[in-house]
Amino acid sequence: MKLATIETIKEIFPHPNADKLELVKILGWQVVVEKGKHLVGERVVFVVIDTILPFAPWSEFLRDKKDPEKPIRLKTVKLRGEHSRGLVLPLSVLPENVQGWHEGADVSGALEIKKYEKEIPAQLMGEVLGTFPTHMCAQTDEDNGLSNLELVEETLRYLDLTITQKLDGSSCTIIIENNKISQVCSRRLSLKESDKNSFWWVAHSLKLEELDSYRYVFQGELMGPGIQGNQLQLKEPTLFVYQVNQIKHLIGEAAFCPYAKMARICSSLGCGVVPLIVDRKPSTEYSLEKLQEIADRQSLPNGTQAEGIVVRPSGYPAAGNGRPLGFKLINKNYVD
Repeated sequence: MKLATIETIKEIFPHPNADKLELVKILGWQVVVEKGKHLVGERVVFVVIDTILPFAPWSEFLRDKKDPEKPIRLKTVKLRGEHSRGLVLPLSVLPENVQGWHEGADVSGALEIKKYEKEIPAQLMGEVLGTFPTHMCAQTDEDNGLSNLELVEETLRYLDLTITQKLDGSSCTIIIENNKISQVCSRRLSLKESDKNSFWWVAHSLKLEELDSYRYVFQGELMGPGIQGNQLQLKEPTLFVYQVNQIKHLIGEAAFCPYAKMARICSSLGCGVVPLIVDRKPSTEYSLEKLQEIADRQSLPNGTQAEGIVVRPSGYPAAGNGRPLGFKLINKNYVD
């Protein structure tokens, strides 16, 4: 997912509660800006939320006044009753040789903007074996539909959709070959085998004798004590799978399992699956706006806000990037 891009402002609306503010629409995002500062048709730099900004003159107003050395994380904020999700900057913040790049160009490198990633406590992760095995499967990094309207359009072309709740834990990948665990990974790293870390503890708890294919790749959210505040109030680490890649034979093609099949496999293994919201409902019933409304209504069993939703065609077709086709939408009311 691109973190900062050159975009064109398509629409500007009055702020309903503030005379000196306006609402700018870029891609699918809404950003609150100073009134009169931008024009429709203007080319700007747009930075998405959940990014870490460098210390620079253009980011100075976002620095923590009490702790100036604290990293600047760009989050969703609410200004006079309206959500602001992102940052709009003039092209002048870019080096001169970059300012003429085409619309949609990724300028995060030029601005030294990085993706925000939650730290994994050392006692949970254990020792590192190596880098993530991208030759065997893709890292889990779902695109936000508000940043990729073409992806939304492509997904909604399918006849029906499956919508699942997005849980906020720690990304976990378990690769199983011939009923044996091959690798266990966090989002970016492969981990050494040990029951002293939660990732391998969960992997060892799976009932592998129930599997019948050459290779499976299970990817999900690891939830439980010590992970993101233990949002589900679990007593032990628990894996909630959101995608299963099944390879029948050594030279066979991989296929992602639709939700119902994924849930059956997870049940036989003794692990969880992400909560289902909608299954096989006509895509014609949904727009991006309606899907965002669904994301904003998501809550956990204890009544607190859930992170959002993931939307896929119900057959979970591959997208060509090593992941099933689909996108995420983050609950505007979620605070982590």
